[in-house]
Amino acid sequence: MKNILVVQDISCFGKCSTTVALPIISHFKLTASILPTAILSTHTGPDFPGYVMTDLSQHMRATIAHWKKLGLQFDAVYTGYLGNASHIDLLIEALPYLLKDQGLLFVDPVFADQGEFYAGFDASYVEAQSDLIAISDYLLPNYTEACLLTGQDFSHDDPSPLAIKSLLESLQAMGTKNAIVTGIHRGQEIGAVMLGQDQKVYQSFAPYVDQMFSGTGDVFASVFVGECMQEKILSAQAVLDQSVTFVYQAIQATLSDSDPINYGIHFEHVLNGLSSSQ
Repeated sequence: MKNILVVQDISCFGKCSTTVALPIISHFKLTASILPTAILSTHTGPDFPGYVMTDLSQHMRATIAHWKKLGLQFDAVYTGYLGNASHIDLLIEALPYLLKDQGLLFVDPVFADQGEFYAGFDASYVEAQSDLIAISDYLLPNYTEACLLTGQDFSHDDPSPLAIKSLLESLQAMGTKNAIVTGIHRGQEIGAVMLGQDQKVYQSFAPYVDQMFSGTGDVFASVFVGECMQEKILSAQAVLDQSVTFVYQAIQATLSDSDPINYGIHFEHVLNGLSSSQ
């Protein structure tokens, strides 16, 4: 089985980051290993003020040293919420030992949304992320993050196809092979657009639901990673379509559930709809 290393925080309550990535990646019949960057009492959404976070930098360093002695390597590394620039530096230093020669690096930068930085992040973190992006195979920011990474103005209006293409080209110019931007609005739809290594543009959209949901980016990225790591290689369009569609289906399942929406989207209800070629 292929082994995917998930490098993100663990939120003890609320569906995001590692607790989303593990079940989705496992569903694809892939082994999911973890390198936690921090432990949080809840996810960092506005409905959970005062969350408690424990930084795991020392544990990360010790874990990587142990793995290096054992010669452990992974078929892919998938990064999400890294927390601070020191985690990025540590990971960049370790990747030559952790990632197999033909392994893939997926980077979901996770530092902003809705035109604003998440708590604890600023422009210096964006700069630190650029070093990781430069060696990535796939980059998956949301629209806000993509604008901040490239220095482009954020707009709440629907970006034009030309503006999206320019944004993707700017991201690819940072070094990533494949740039994907999520949370792109198109009229009454929302979706993702990708500029592939083949220089072709792919896009996929689903109906827009006017409601805030935590963890949708994590769900999208985890499905995208799982699809890309299958033995039977899917087309870029198929991977994008399945990732966007799954998020929409999970949102619909959440709306019909009695749990508060701020807990995160209930992807478990539709998980069996994901296929695996392993």
